[in-house]
Amino acid sequence: MTEIDTFFASSIEKIIRDNLGSTTFQSIQNRLFEKYGISITESIKEFQKLDSVLREFFGAGAEGLEKKFLDSICCIKSKTDRAEKRFTISDPSISQSILKAFSDDEMSKILNASIGEPWTISEILEKLSIPKTSGYRKINSLIEDGLLIKAGSDLTSNRRTIEKYKSLFDNVNIDFNNKVTVNVQFTPEVIANSTVLQTVYGE
Repeated sequence: MTEIDTFFASSIEKIIRDNLGSTTFQSIQNRLFEKYGISITESIKEFQKLDSVLREFFGAGAEGLEKKFLDSICCIKSKTDRAEKRFTISDPSISQSILKAFSDDEMSKILNASIGEPWTISEILEKLSIPKTSGYRKINSLIEDGLLIKAGSDLTSNRRTIEKYKSLFDNVNIDFNNKVTVNVQFTPEVIANSTVLQTVYGE
């Protein structure tokens, strides 16, 4: 399980229910619990298990369904961009979450400063000269939304562990032509560790 799978989880669960209907959704939920002792939400974070159950229900057709589910959230922008892992965000709630963060000056600075290199919360605030009160609130909001993810830790002089964080993305491009389109580039570690992206796209 990685942060990106958690980031996708509620949207994928809604898409599965909307596409397959409540009865089939419940049957899949029951089978997941019977086979693995987990819910659909939990299985999205361990996507191979959901894949296994979907294949019991739909055979080889499960692969097409999974691709459809994920494309409803984010899809590879084009085959030529595959090497750079550029995705267009299709899910409105996720797009809004990203747009909200980047429309806030301090949140945008926090995300841009934490691309590629992890920082502790106090390091981020000090580096960007952001007031602690609003800074902590905004960083916690970014963490809750899944846009700022854990990436290691530091030990203080008194041996206390402090978490370090970095941006979920290596790059974000917001296109305002005709309609607002959010294009993102996930970090290589996020792609490599994502059970959802690995199972569906075979990355």
